[in-house]
Amino acid sequence: MGFTLVAEAPLHTAAIERVLDRAFGPGRFAKTSERVRERGAVAEPALSRVALNEAGEVVGVCRIWRVDAGGPLYFLGPLAVDPLARNAGLGADLVRAAVTACRGAAGDGIIAVGAASFFGPLGFGRVPDGRLSLPGPVDPSRFLWLELRVGALSRAGGPVTAPKR
Repeated sequence: MGFTLVAEAPLHTAAIERVLDRAFGPGRFAKTSERVRERGAVAEPALSRVALNEAGEVVGVCRIWRVDAGGPLYFLGPLAVDPLARNAGLGADLVRAAVTACRGAAGDGIIAVGAASFFGPLGFGRVPDGRLSLPGPVDPSRFLWLELRVGALSRAGGPVTAPKR
């Protein structure tokens, strides 16, 4: 099965919500990541990526949000693939495409909450203990970041908040 990755557009919104519901269920709204988005993170659809199947249906999404923590950062999530399209490497492809888009933008790095076994091979590493904080509990082994330019994360620190600009 072939997939096409595109920037998120308003026409994808309803289908993205269906994918998120199928992937996570109603519990997705209780996650700490949702608190980040609720507290003023700014959606970046031009940097977010959507996977379309051969019929043009949305089957995956990797959303990017602008945040701040001592400097401009991006917050990755949610990342979801429809259960019927899993196990084809689509999640990793979505992350790679979103990271590539972010490299061309103005942020210092990307933060994510997720499995190091998945994100590690994509270049993400663990946020050092105490360096950043989220508005809710997070397992430190799942709090990850990726530097977009050498040395750019040296100034990152403190709470993850709405962007300054």
